[in-house]
Amino acid sequence: MAWRVEIENRCLRELKRLDRLVVRHAFEIIENVIALNPYAGKALAGRYRGLYSYRFSSYRIVYELRKKHLVILILRVSHRKDVYEGL
Repeated sequence: MAWRVEIENRCLRELKRLDRLVVRHAFEIIENVIALNPYAGKALAGRYRGLYSYRFSSYRIVYELRKKHLVILILRVSHRKDVYEGL
């Protein structure tokens, strides 16, 4: 069974503020890399344990795996300097 991708509402609002090329690149990665192999990202540690981060250029995609329901929940797509603020 395949993983289903969901994007948090807060993340959708934040995506509107990003450059269109960055958003397009992020969605290509989500569809072609993360959705096919959710473990492609780096497992985070410490207070972010249970989350994963996928790096592309100066940006990060932070997501959570809900293994019981096979859901990839995209939490943030943001520049690396402030992607972890407010998580």
